[in-house]
Amino acid sequence: MRDRVPPLGAAPLEIVADLTLHVTAPTGETTGVHVTGAGREVHVEAERPAVLFSAVAPDDVGRAAELLAASGLVVRVTGPDGAVATVGAGVDNRLGRAVTGSRRVAPAPRAAVRIAASTREFRTAAAGLVAVLLAVAGWAASRRR
Repeated sequence: MRDRVPPLGAAPLEIVADLTLHVTAPTGETTGVHVTGAGREVHVEAERPAVLFSAVAPDDVGRAAELLAASGLVVRVTGPDGAVATVGAGVDNRLGRAVTGSRRVAPAPRAAVRIAASTREFRTAAAGLVAVLLAVAGWAASRRR
C-alpha cells in the first residue's frame, strides 16, 4: 500500500458516503458498522469497536492511515461509548505509532484500553502476569517462615 501514496500536488479527495455493513473478525464475531462522509471527513460508527479493530491487522491500519493523510482525508471512529480513534490527516500520535506503525492513528485513551483489554493477547498476558505475581507472593511468603 505504501507505494500507492498520491504524489505531492495531487488534487485532494472529496468523499460522499452513506454505507451500512457488517464486519466479521477472524474469531467469527461480527459488528454492525455505519460509514458516512462528506468532503474530507469520514465517520465510522461501530456497534462493537473492538470487533471492528480485531478484524484488521494493526500495521494495515497504519498503512491506511498514511494513505488517508496523504490524500487529505480524516476518519473518525466512534462506538456506543463515544470516540474510539481518529485516523488520517491532521493526526500525530505516539501511541498510534507504537501500536500501528503510524503517527496518523490517534486512539482515544478510554477506547484504547477497552479495545486492548478485549483482545486475546491482552487476556493471555494478563493471566501470565497474575501467575507470575502469585508465584512471587508464594515465594515471598515461604521466605518469611
